[in-house]
Amino acid sequence: MFGRLSWHPFFLAAFLIGLAACGDYQKVLKSTDPELKWERAQEYFADQRCIQSLPLLQELIGLFRGTERMEDVYFMYAEAHLCVEDWFMGRYTMRNFAKTFPTSDKAEEAEFQAAMCSYRLSPGPELDQTETRVAMDELQLFLDRYPTTQLKDSCNRMITRLRDKLEIKSWNSAKLYFTTGKYQSATKALQHFMDDWPLSRFAEEAQFLVLKSQFLYAEQSTLRRQAERYADAIESYFTFAARFPDSALLREAEQFHRKSRSGLDRASEEQR
Repeated sequence: MFGRLSWHPFFLAAFLIGLAACGDYQKVLKSTDPELKWERAQEYFADQRCIQSLPLLQELIGLFRGTERMEDVYFMYAEAHLCVEDWFMGRYTMRNFAKTFPTSDKAEEAEFQAAMCSYRLSPGPELDQTETRVAMDELQLFLDRYPTTQLKDSCNRMITRLRDKLEIKSWNSAKLYFTTGKYQSATKALQHFMDDWPLSRFAEEAQFLVLKSQFLYAEQSTLRRQAERYADAIESYFTFAARFPDSALLREAEQFHRKSRSGLDRASEEQR
């Protein structure tokens, strides 16, 4: 036989309170009194019990539709989704609030929060960046609509972080061709990267890797194509040296330049 179960007074009290609270919540859910549901939804929300407030608020939207209270109910409904960190529903409901109540004094906050949800949904640079572009567009649209907003600096900082993420994604994609030995594709991808991001912090390394890719591609080429490809590497060296005369990579770039010169002379001689 099992011994009689004993409870510590603290845990017993907590258990009984929990049962009572659960029973009370069920009564509120089943209640037909909208005012009671609204009162309790506000209490739950204030206590950060947002998961409990959501069903009540969702029901109240239907009950208070067309009334003056609808604006407050729907905004709290949108806020509750933020509270439970459901960024997809948070974005949807905040957007919908701003469209439904465009003259509300909460419209600006709702549009900002919708953009913030997109910002939070932006993944790391190794993943697809569709949500990052959406977040940038929404933050910029918010700034266009509210040019005097006090949130301007915050929005600009977030846009900068998102842009940095896109830059890193583009850089990693371009550099991958080099690291996998696809030197012709690397040259094109790196040059495309520099066209898209001319002031990038990776511009120096990208220009150097164009030179190195072209040299290595020439080394792998048939005799008939080597001369022109060594010539491309030589041209890239001069571009690199002109753009980054103080680069720590300049000495290594000069070595590729000398080897490309030698390769060009050799290829030209053998083709005669």
